[in-house]
Formats: sequence, structure tokens, C-alpha cells
Amino acid sequence: MPSVNRYYELSRIARPLGRARDFIRRQKRNYRVAITRSSASSFLMNLTAQYNAIYTVALGADSVTLGTISSIGGGISALISTPVGWLVDRSGIKRFYTLAMALLALGALTYAVAPSWEWIVAGTILFSISMRLVGTGCSVICADSVKNQDRATAQNLCVTLASSASLIAPLIAAYLTTVSGGLNAEGLRPLYYIRLVGYVGLLLLVATQLHEPERANSSATRLDAGFIGGFRDMFAGHRVLRRWITVSALTSLPMAMTSPFLQLYAHEVKGADQYLLGLMATATVLTRMAFGIPLGRLADRVGRKKVIFVLTPLWYTSNLLLAFSTNSATLILSASLQTFYAISSGVMSAMTLELVPVDRVGKWSGALGLFRGLVAILAPAISGLIWRELGPLYVFLIPLVIDLVLRVPLLASMPETLEARPTV
Repeated sequence: MPSVNRYYELSRIARPLGRARDFIRRQKRNYRVAITRSSASSFLMNLTAQYNAIYTVALGADSVTLGTISSIGGGISALISTPVGWLVDRSGIKRFYTLAMALLALGALTYAVAPSWEWIVAGTILFSISMRLVGTGCSVICADSVKNQDRATAQNLCVTLASSASLIAPLIAAYLTTVSGGLNAEGLRPLYYIRLVGYVGLLLLVATQLHEPERANSSATRLDAGFIGGFRDMFAGHRVLRRWITVSALTSLPMAMTSPFLQLYAHEVKGADQYLLGLMATATVLTRMAFGIPLGRLADRVGRKKVIFVLTPLWYTSNLLLAFSTNSATLILSASLQTFYAISSGVMSAMTLELVPVDRVGKWSGALGLFRGLVAILAPAISGLIWRELGPLYVFLIPLVIDLVLRVPLLASMPETLEARPTV
């Protein structure tokens, strides 16, 4: 009987893994390259994600400087977003995707050798440029490689696999930090050298394995309309696109305000050490692994908006738990619930790609990146001021009020996008 039960449990685990494998196999090669890159990159990023703010402060920055550095990154992202989107639609994505990996490696090197916080500004600029290139490239790959009925699943599967790859990264980082000297600049510095080596490997992967997507143009004149004309043509007569830009910008606002301060708040205000920070990051990953794919499938079946509205109260709860936490358990639970913001954002991304034809996805991503970048310029700096003038607690409460009052009603007015991709 024990052997039968063991076989039954193994079969329950194997079934979803088999479905995920079959799903990946029926997609185009570029999707498989993209999720491989995403998984490895997620592992590398999760080595340092919980320590970036602490590392910057250890190099001499204060809360306002920390917010300002994030604002600079947002500004760079906004500045290059529309040119990158236009160029990707015109010239293809492989060269930009490859450039992104090279810039990630250079950014990791800058962090690794930084003697003061001013060097972090340069590293942030490099990371911002690379992530803008990666974001636009991934949007085009997903739009080209995946059908509407699979898109939310594909995006959440990509992030879930990335989460699986990075499951032990925070705990590895905690151990390496301990043996290297603790939560200080020299104790954290080796983690960035590890990221450098990893990004060099990803550069080789993308350069040798990624193929240029075969995207059909719905109009032969679209790529000949010029920079301004191409964007004007995309928005002409499409009021929904203009409204969605506001929704997208407001969606990015809470994370733009809170992400530079999450780990710093847990460490300085709530007393979390490197192991608790590692457990918090691991809890986020485990929740993503458990719920990412099922919620993606649900969004592909019942619609995007329904799932988004169900998930919104969960990540609200995450912020509230973090703000008012009294022990380690609530900090870990807060981190676990925070992943529902990422899952919700993934479903929002599926809606985003379904609002325009495939051959306009680059420009569309560029336009959205511009306005999200503008939000990212101001939000972290404002949070730094809130931290200093009102108190750290309000950094995590004010974004919830803004989201509830502005984004939620506006999203409710948007049409569901599941059924068909636009052709005009």
C-alpha cells in the first residue's frame, strides 16, 4: 500500500510537469530560448535582489539618494523606450536582445567593483537600458510565438520557471554573504561577480540560439511611416490604447514606489537579517511556483480582468502585513503574498499584447515603456521623501490608496481582450 500511495503522489506531481513540457514544446523556438534566458537571469537577479538597497546604503547612500537612483533608472528607461520600440519593429529584435545581455554583464561588473554609491548610478543606468531592451524583445517574442488563448499561461509559465530556477538563490546568497563578511559592502560584493559570469553565459546563449521572428506586416506602409508617423498611425482612431497607457502607468506605480525600500524596511525597521531576507525571497518564489501557471490558465479561460480583480486584494494584504509586521512569520507571509502583484502584472501584460497587431508590438511596448518610465522617475524619489518626512510606514500605504482610487475604476472600464487580436 505505501508503494501505491507513493506512485499516486509522484503521478500527481508528474502530470502538471508533463503538461508544462508539452505546452513549451508546441511553442516556437524563440519562446523556448526566451524562457531559458529568463530562468537563468532570474536566478542571477535573485542572488542580489534582496540586498541591492542595503548594498547601496552601505556604500554611503541615504533614503532620498536611494530613491533618486531608482528615479534615474526610470528616467533612462523612459527616454529610450519609444526609440527602442520603433527600432525593434523596423530592424528586428536579435541584435537588441544580444546587446541587452552585454549591458547586463557590464552593469553587474560596475556593481561588483563600486567603491561608492555614485558607481551604482552608472550600474543602474546600464541595467535600465538592458531591461528596456529585454522587455520590448520579450513582448515581441511572446506576441509572435504564442496564441491569444495561451498567452497568459505562456507569460506566467515563463515567470514560474524563472521562479523555480531561482528558488534556492536567496539562501545561497545568504550563505555566501555570511562567509564573505555579512550585510556590508564587502560581504555582498562577491554576489555581483557571480552575476557577471552568469550574464556572459547568457550573452553567448542569445547570440547563438535566438532567431529573428517571422512577423507578418498587416500593411506594407507601416515601417515606412517614419518615427513620428508610425506612432501616430498606431494611435489613430484607437481611444482604448490611450486609456490603456494610463492603466499601465498606474499599474507600475505601486512597485515603483515600494520596491527600492522593501528589503531596507524589513532590515532596518523590522530587524530582518540575511537569512530572514532569504526566506522572504524564497517564500515569494514558492508562491509563484504554486499559483503562477494555474492562475495563468484561469485567465486564459475566464478572462483577464476577473483574475486581476481577484488578485488585487491579495497584494494589498502583502503591503499591509509588511507595514504592520510584528514577527518573522508575518514578514514571510507578506513576501509570499507579494507575488500576486507579479502574477496580476503578467495577466495585464497579456491584455497589453492583445490590444495591437503583432507588427506593432515593438512600438506599442515603447509607448507604454515611456509612460511607465515617467512614473518610475518620480515615484521612487517621492517615496524617499515620504520615508524621511512622514515615516517608512507610509511608503507602503499610500500606493494602495492611489491604486484603489485611480487604477481599479479605470481598469473596470476597459474591454476584455481574450477573444481576438486586433487587425487594424
